[in-house]
Amino acid sequence: MLDAEERSRAALAAREELRRRFVIAHGATRHVLGRRLGTAPGALRFSRGPWGKPEVADAPGLRVSLTHSGDLALLAVTGSGRAVGVDVESLRPDGDGLRLARRFFPAAERDLVTGGDAGRVFTRLWTRKEACVKAAGGRLTQGFAVPVGHGTGREAEEHTEPVTVRGPDSGLPGPWTLRDLVLPDPGYSAAIALDGEGPFRTRLRVWRAAAQTDQYAGGIP
Repeated sequence: MLDAEERSRAALAAREELRRRFVIAHGATRHVLGRRLGTAPGALRFSRGPWGKPEVADAPGLRVSLTHSGDLALLAVTGSGRAVGVDVESLRPDGDGLRLARRFFPAAERDLVTGGDAGRVFTRLWTRKEACVKAAGGRLTQGFAVPVGHGTGREAEEHTEPVTVRGPDSGLPGPWTLRDLVLPDPGYSAAIALDGEGPFRTRLRVWRAAAQTDQYAGGIP
């Protein structure tokens, strides 16, 4: 089912478990998009931006974003024509959150992380930044300066109401409309962003992968 580029990328995985996760995530993506478009999953063609953002060929207005962390993958699909980005991360330990926030985050967001529950707050802020970066099709380093703290003092909690965020004048200026996603597994944090201003609604569907690797891989050695 996967194309030659996807099979090559899967074959480069350092461990068998990473290869399996890649194959299932990308195979499931083809399955979902094929059903939506009425196309055989293996017939779908993708193009990629300079930093790897996928676009479905011959599907005007359809925008997608795929992310995975650990055993969880998320696929965002919209027919609105607005670029979309989604990110999921497993929760970081508190020590990692503090160290990474001090290295990468602006001062105001470093203060949010050091205010308590550092690992969860850091991961929440990180996924918001990555969602904006993926919507823009940019590089992660460009997203560090995008302010995504809501200033409520409860950054460890999900904020499911869409909010508009803007980056600095240089880098990724935005704007994006951003919201957190509530996942069934509390060990992960996730966020979704759409390009431009304007509210949107999300519908989360959960698909639990069985042993689908061989079906999706099409015989990766």
